[in-house]
Amino acid sequence: FYAGYAPRMPDPERIHLHVGRGNQLRVTVALSNEVLEAYARDLLARDRTFRSLIDAGELRITQNAAFDAMAATQERVGLEGLVAAEKGLDPQALRDRNLTLMERLNPGRVFRIRMPLTEVVSRWLERVEGIDPARLDAQRQVDLLDAMLPARLFLEPSSLDAETSAELKALLAAAARYDATSRAQAAAALRPAFVRLLDRVGRGRYPARGEALEFAEFTAIYPVGTANEFMPYRGRQIPLYPTPGRRQLTTHQRSNTSDHIAEVPTYSFSPWLPYMHVGPKMHNAFHTPYWELRLSTASWLPERLRTAIVRGREGTRLPNAYLLSRGPASHGCTHVNPGHLVELRQILPAQTEGLEQVQVFLTRSEHFDVFDIDGDLEPEVMGVRYFVAYSIHDDRPGKMRAPVERAPFYDWLYAGELRLGPDGRGTFENVRDAKFVGNRATEGTLYPRLALYEAAYEPERVQFYATRPISFVRELRKVGADHPFSPERARSRSAL
Repeated sequence: FYAGYAPRMPDPERIHLHVGRGNQLRVTVALSNEVLEAYARDLLARDRTFRSLIDAGELRITQNAAFDAMAATQERVGLEGLVAAEKGLDPQALRDRNLTLMERLNPGRVFRIRMPLTEVVSRWLERVEGIDPARLDAQRQVDLLDAMLPARLFLEPSSLDAETSAELKALLAAAARYDATSRAQAAAALRPAFVRLLDRVGRGRYPARGEALEFAEFTAIYPVGTANEFMPYRGRQIPLYPTPGRRQLTTHQRSNTSDHIAEVPTYSFSPWLPYMHVGPKMHNAFHTPYWELRLSTASWLPERLRTAIVRGREGTRLPNAYLLSRGPASHGCTHVNPGHLVELRQILPAQTEGLEQVQVFLTRSEHFDVFDIDGDLEPEVMGVRYFVAYSIHDDRPGKMRAPVERAPFYDWLYAGELRLGPDGRGTFENVRDAKFVGNRATEGTLYPRLALYEAAYEPERVQFYATRPISFVRELRKVGADHPFSPERARSRSAL
């Protein structure tokens, strides 16, 4: 079970899953008032559930101590007292306090976004200059709406109603009355209409407060393994992404639930989240690596990894490891380390009907995930500081694909396109992101120069416990302030 502090988001429209070049999965959540207000209570509900099940003998934690660490942290921040004090707080004060708590427990992953409206509107006006609103098909209108807040809006032509289309065309017609020399004046005059339209298409996720758009987001970036294939690119090779496009979490065809859990022991009852059916029985999904990796016999590993000593709760050295290969590794699925996968399941809606509305965006092999993660209006290529990649042959680890040092690893991963400056910062030149036209991933914007954003590798906050039936495992992962643990569902073989 998850022993960390990421928030749960019940609204699938506020969740964005994005796999881009570089083998990483970005999970961005636009935090709602409801999630912020419930955050401390949600943490406490999970903690109390775990403790009660442990005390009752229903849950026997085993080899590691992630739960102990979580309990110690929550005691240090005074979680019980924070929840008890909520009755005396007005809603805004409660949200502010819980956002600060979330930042404290998830350093580097909570972003208070503040985008000056004048600049946001001015950039959009520059992009739409010279466009005739009378000559726009549905896809072009969607492109212009997405450009209001790039990489945060991914609308589909089917969602374009008559009222939205009329508002957009009226705004474009009003913009056409200004020339480039009066853009600041135009931005000020058109700002109210821009804000109304953005609020409409963004469904309130990106509100304007005073002179800026202000909202909070939680963003996690995980290294991933992808299909065990390469493709030629600019004289080198890069990992192949064979199934790009806009997908959606979907049902597993054998268990008939999107909240699938594999019974094969090497998956350790981790979540298995399908996003694509392959024939009548198979799937592409987010799941863990599946091969056995015994460190003492993995002669192909660098010595510092092979000889790492990790001890369990009783002080015994643990011989096996989950070690993700960031690069080509799978039969077509997307591999995620177990701790990150249970965190992802924690972030996603508890109920399956919400799970099945979460969209997944997979770029083509050569296109990056470009995102303005901190709201400074300077987009960056998304990445993560994880430097392990090894080959898989006949479902067994083979040899290292690249050194585990940052510079040579990035040279291999990015096929020589990342330039590291004297200060160590990385930049790319003349690279593209992806555009999604309906369900297809296509070529997006060309950027002359972009910096690499490197998220820290997040510790895996997963607690292992003695095997229980899958219905119990599934029910335990849903627990929160709005989903109390149900012994009946935990015992039911049909509970989904």
